[in-house]
Amino acid sequence: MEGCVSFFCTKDGGGKIQGKNQERDESMKAKKNTRERSEQMQQVSRGLRDVLGMTQWRKEHPKATWAEIEAAVDERINQLRAQLIQDVVQMGETEEWSQKPEEERPRCATCGKPLWARGEQTRFIQTTGGEAVKVTRTYGTCPQCGGGFFPPG
Repeated sequence: MEGCVSFFCTKDGGGKIQGKNQERDESMKAKKNTRERSEQMQQVSRGLRDVLGMTQWRKEHPKATWAEIEAAVDERINQLRAQLIQDVVQMGETEEWSQKPEEERPRCATCGKPLWARGEQTRFIQTTGGEAVKVTRTYGTCPQCGGGFFPPG
């Protein structure tokens, strides 16, 4: 193309230079059109702003950049996410398996024998968001092979 000195030039652009930013903007517009937020999600977001302290944070950081806002939201959402995961995990731990008949107890992953309960143990498991989740469960050992297990819940 005459007058075009960049590989970003396209025939569709009529020989004009079309930068990566323009292509990105068009891509973002396409995503925006397909990702409209539901009214319910907007209500949840409004409620979370105060719960997560974002309303106050924004007042304290009126000139925050996009990256700073995103980092502050991510930090708080990751904390909330970890708490939600911990709560949901604990929901499934209503019955003490050590009191169950052998056929209903967790089994050894190595030999398949029912585990013996060895008291509660606490573990901290890191979420993909980088937050630690505290999980307390009955620890079990295998009477046949001696393996120790922290059964899933």
